[in-house]
Amino acid sequence: MAFAALTAAFRNRNYAIYTGGNCLSLLGFWMQRLAVSWLTWELSHSEFWVGAVAFAEIVPLIIVGPLFGVWADRFDRRHLAMWIQVLMLVQAVALFLMLELGWVSIGWLFALTLLEGSLQAAYQPVRLSLIPNLVAKSDLVAAAAFTAVIFNVARFLGPAIAGVVIVWSSPAWAILFNGFSYLFIITAWWFVDVDISTQVRSSPATLTQALVDGFRYVQREPALTLIFALLMLLALFARPVTYMLSAFVGAVYQGGPQTLALFTSAVGAGAVLAGLQLSIRGTTGGLIRAMLWNSLWTLLSMLGFALTTDEALATALLFVFGYSVTICAVAGQTLVQNSIDDAMRGRVLSLWVAATRGPPALGVLVLGWLGSRYGLQWPFAVSALLCLLGLIWLARSRKTMRAYFERDQH
Repeated sequence: MAFAALTAAFRNRNYAIYTGGNCLSLLGFWMQRLAVSWLTWELSHSEFWVGAVAFAEIVPLIIVGPLFGVWADRFDRRHLAMWIQVLMLVQAVALFLMLELGWVSIGWLFALTLLEGSLQAAYQPVRLSLIPNLVAKSDLVAAAAFTAVIFNVARFLGPAIAGVVIVWSSPAWAILFNGFSYLFIITAWWFVDVDISTQVRSSPATLTQALVDGFRYVQREPALTLIFALLMLLALFARPVTYMLSAFVGAVYQGGPQTLALFTSAVGAGAVLAGLQLSIRGTTGGLIRAMLWNSLWTLLSMLGFALTTDEALATALLFVFGYSVTICAVAGQTLVQNSIDDAMRGRVLSLWVAATRGPPALGVLVLGWLGSRYGLQWPFAVSALLCLLGLIWLARSRKTMRAYFERDQH
């Protein structure tokens, strides 16, 4: 039966509880992201500031993420996740209060976004390290893929709800909902029962040595290095488009929060379809081929979006972009999760987060600056073409990746 793999994942009690709490938390996350993005444009009307605030959200993934990857291998991951999310709740409520009191300038928004990005960077390696502790290994592919489905359902619904809230009220109330939503995931972590004896502890090395061990683990295996490089390439050249949508809406389409919600939801809808497809699949066979083809579709849809000024066509292209880039991201994460030792999981996954979600920090900063000088369309078109050249080069090593990651399928 097509849904057998997905059904099996939900027979794992811990995963079912976590997913229930995660749904509303992610909905709030996407509501706040759209609210902050639109607020940035309203405060500055600057492509550069849209890129700078996005930079503040992303860059901690490179700096903070690897540190918490080490701690995820040393301490109780569940407790770490709970306390980080308590701090996220405090940040969201503080931003809401400052907005209501009229204290937020573009500088304050940058600083508070940097704080929120640092907390997200701390949480991601801990959360990703916990997923294999919530399911049986046979259910890991379906669980990882369906976790992405939940993330992208929220990406689809959150901006749509936030758009309505902003039109009828203000961005502040979308941000308050995010703060409220953290109560659900914190409660879920409280009821999740993880046997910490199954969490393999790393050796008592120094922090620096632990980070170096993580790098060396990746470098020792050429296939791991190649898949990291492929996702870094997409993260640097393609993913910035999703962070710059508010600038496209304001500068290219002269639209409002409704258009931004439409575009963001189109990306999310495509991503939901991709995640469901991978959840039902439940196997790693053929994922490298799927990643390479969908990398190509990612770049072609991005190129089309960058050059069009037709809103309907742009929405369709963003749907394709969301589908294809999610196939690449979820397939890559699933293959890495399925192939690494648990003793190194936190460190390797923190490097994965830094490599696949950190590079847009540089991309949005550069493309935002270029956009403020030359317009947004041509810088993004050139970015897509540069990424295509890198993809062609990496595709030559597809057999190496298939031999390592899909070896259990032969």
